[in-house]
Amino acid sequence: MLNLILLLIQIANILCIIFVLFFERQESMRRFTWILLLAFLPGAGMIFYILFSGHLFAGTRRMHQVKQATQSFTKELRRAQKEMLFSYKKNIPNDSLKEFLPLINMNLAEGKSLLALTDSAVVYTSGKEFFEDLCLEIENAKSSICMEYFIFHKDKIGTKIMEILCKKAQEGVDVKLIYDDLGSISTPSSFFRKLNKAGGRARPFFQIRLGLPLTLNYRNHRKLSVIDSKKAFIGGVNIGDEYANMSKRCRLNWRDTVVCLTGSTVFTLQLNFLSDWYSMDAWNNRTKSMEEAQKYFPPQVTNFFKSNGGTPLSLPVMSEELLEKGKIPTQIITAGPNEKRKANIEDSFIRMIMSAKKNIFIQTPYFTPDEGFYTALKLASYSGVKIKIIIPRDWDKFYMKAASFEFARELCQEGVSFYLYPGFIHSKMITVDGKISSIGTTNIDIRSFSLHFEENAVFYDPSFSLECEKIFKEDLEISRNITKAEFDRRFILKRAFGSFCKLFSPLM
Repeated sequence: MLNLILLLIQIANILCIIFVLFFERQESMRRFTWILLLAFLPGAGMIFYILFSGHLFAGTRRMHQVKQATQSFTKELRRAQKEMLFSYKKNIPNDSLKEFLPLINMNLAEGKSLLALTDSAVVYTSGKEFFEDLCLEIENAKSSICMEYFIFHKDKIGTKIMEILCKKAQEGVDVKLIYDDLGSISTPSSFFRKLNKAGGRARPFFQIRLGLPLTLNYRNHRKLSVIDSKKAFIGGVNIGDEYANMSKRCRLNWRDTVVCLTGSTVFTLQLNFLSDWYSMDAWNNRTKSMEEAQKYFPPQVTNFFKSNGGTPLSLPVMSEELLEKGKIPTQIITAGPNEKRKANIEDSFIRMIMSAKKNIFIQTPYFTPDEGFYTALKLASYSGVKIKIIIPRDWDKFYMKAASFEFARELCQEGVSFYLYPGFIHSKMITVDGKISSIGTTNIDIRSFSLHFEENAVFYDPSFSLECEKIFKEDLEISRNITKAEFDRRFILKRAFGSFCKLFSPLM
């Protein structure tokens, strides 16, 4: 009997290898990694492939329908925006808007991302200051609070925010909280049930605590708060003491970036949140369709996207105000397994890189890019563009450090400069030529690019981009440049381990 089981495992493993060889559509490096794993770990490698390859997304048809129905909200607006922007192309006063029209068009057409207006954008580089303002905004909420976080700890900050949320729910404010079940696995479910008992609603994203579903690999990495449909916070900070350098458990010097937005951009962020919210209903077969869910949308969101007889309403995002100075044209880009195109954010990054003429500044906690992103940086460097990338000196994952250092070592010889921040920089920010910038949740790694649910704001504004560039340069002043020669001088076993981790970076 045992021999029969082993034979069946071997046959299944061979079939899996054949599938990867002839039917995989991923880049060759990723396919080679899976074949290597399947060959050396028969059976176990096959289980890893099912769980972590990214080809067996366990979302339902209804979940995809919810996403498509959400995108249909903005269909007419996006079409009209495209026509208007190209009609006014020569008269656009915003240089960034004019120069990056191809990127805007790509995001409108492929990413289904509306071009909205940000009235104000305040950048936080201190977790402590961010939490202070977030708590204040939640305390002052009148109608609705929507929060979505990969990690929500039951620590000092997490407990404080949960207490405020419960209080607001008891006052009648509509409180919705999405937390990733794997990211918040150390937080007991009873902690979130407090909000449900108080009249709010806390919902796990792809719950795994009852078993090991195929959704284990697809995590909601978004970090978002929307207050009263008027103000939104998006960036790299989760809910936890370590993000404010207050954790006794995590001793890293944490540096992150969050941006607080007002204006019509907030409506697009809230729409994306509600898409995730009702997607979980669809996944659990509690909602039949997005149309059923739409009646629960806040009136201000529904009215914002409604059309009148097929004609978009006369809204600021559709009028010539989009072409006036004083506001920041912004696109909110989402990516995830439930998208038609999973790589919307990576495609936007690559298009930004290939548009660069002078400089590219990147901050990222991990640097294990896929072939497309790596090639884009290399070609930009060959074209004379100055590329500076800040990565951590101190890391939370030793294997990511090893792999990231190998990629950095190789790109150093292509003319890209790397700098080590004195601590753990968790910021996800890109600026190009002081004209366009992006802040959000996406790391420069394959998991963020193709497996996680991510969200980034792209700002088409020279003034705001120069502000982001200033923040980058301030971090650069306290960071240390690391050269290829220094990478090469590392102990031989460290270099060998780095090469090994780089080989398996598509799976990290």
